[in-house]
Amino acid sequence: MLSAGGTGGHLFPAQALGAELSRRGWKLILMTDPRGHNYAQAFPSAEIVTVPSATFAGRSLFGKAAALFTLGRGMLSASAQLGRIAPAAVVGFGGYPSLPTLYAASRRDLPTLVHEQNAILGRVNRYLAPRVSIIAASFEGMERVPSSAQGKVVVTGNPVRETILALTELAYLPPNAGDRLTVLVFGGSQGARVLSQIVPKAVGQLPEALRGRLRIEQQCRPEDLNAVRAAYEQSGVT
Repeated sequence: MLSAGGTGGHLFPAQALGAELSRRGWKLILMTDPRGHNYAQAFPSAEIVTVPSATFAGRSLFGKAAALFTLGRGMLSASAQLGRIAPAAVVGFGGYPSLPTLYAASRRDLPTLVHEQNAILGRVNRYLAPRVSIIAASFEGMERVPSSAQGKVVVTGNPVRETILALTELAYLPPNAGDRLTVLVFGGSQGARVLSQIVPKAVGQLPEALRGRLRIEQQCRPEDLNAVRAAYEQSGVT
């Protein structure tokens, strides 16, 4: 069983591991929040189960109380699903949607593992660290690991999808003078708003001759799309 937050940073490593497990004949279950269904095509052979989840970040006192109640419902739901499915192991990739599943799995004494994609152990994984069997780290010397969980850390690196690995086989062709330059801008949770705000402004300050050579491909949130497109058009960038 895989469990991950409903954004690419959590789900893409889960997808990479899921593909390898499928090749080895394992049956997959993905437990995530409603956002995770946007990535259902990335898990074609998996049963996808939704669990209630919420985050405390940026909420009022009332909002945090409501989030705690939702997480409690998620833990009850996850525990019931674990009883139904009886997985051989549960692997979490961070994000609040993984919290109910991994917590419930630890209460049921199932083999559990959390994977951290960053050099600093995230909030949810930090909370789960004393309760899980193994902590898989992407980097040596990962920070903010509780002292009681230091012995559980194994450096595995970050799982990478086959489609991304295949790109490393392509030869790099440096552009000639005057060629169009394609720039890919991505990052954050489903397209961080801060990138939608600062990158178009930064590009707009480049020399006009350079701006005229640029072709921008940028990931952004749907509500930011029109503003980002207008900013680039104003700078003469397509």
